[in-house]
Amino acid sequence: MRFAPSRLRSGEWAVAISAVVLLVLMFVPAWYDPRVGGVASRNGFHSLTGLRWLVLITLATAFALVFLQATRRAPAMPVSFSVFVTVLGALTSLWMIYRVLISSPVSGSLYEQTAAAYIALASVLALTYGGYRSMREEDKPDRARNEAIETVHLDGTA
Repeated sequence: MRFAPSRLRSGEWAVAISAVVLLVLMFVPAWYDPRVGGVASRNGFHSLTGLRWLVLITLATAFALVFLQATRRAPAMPVSFSVFVTVLGALTSLWMIYRVLISSPVSGSLYEQTAAAYIALASVLALTYGGYRSMREEDKPDRARNEAIETVHLDGTA
């Protein structure tokens, strides 16, 4: 069971890159900066109390998809995890759209939203698309397999 990055397709690469970006954005930059001095900045993990657990579960599932696709020869586990990543990514995207674009937790408070929140939203949308693309790439069209099936007529002619 060796990790082979060559087994990753474009969907898994999109999931991997956007998951790393989202993980960094959850903890490192401030999503909400104070308007008034003296109040601490808040990163995504500390400001999104309910959403943070869904984001962390989505990230764990995304990393599991990348690991399983790169290490397994059989497609059963990677296909299952691409479905999980797509569904969890869609739920996370919807919740994050609501929290970042519609009902920000800082509206009317002493904080203002930074670009990190918007980049995190774009990252989770890319993660969802990558999971969907990974699911769709499982069955590539095969020209030889999809050619017309030879028919045999009742009189024995082809």
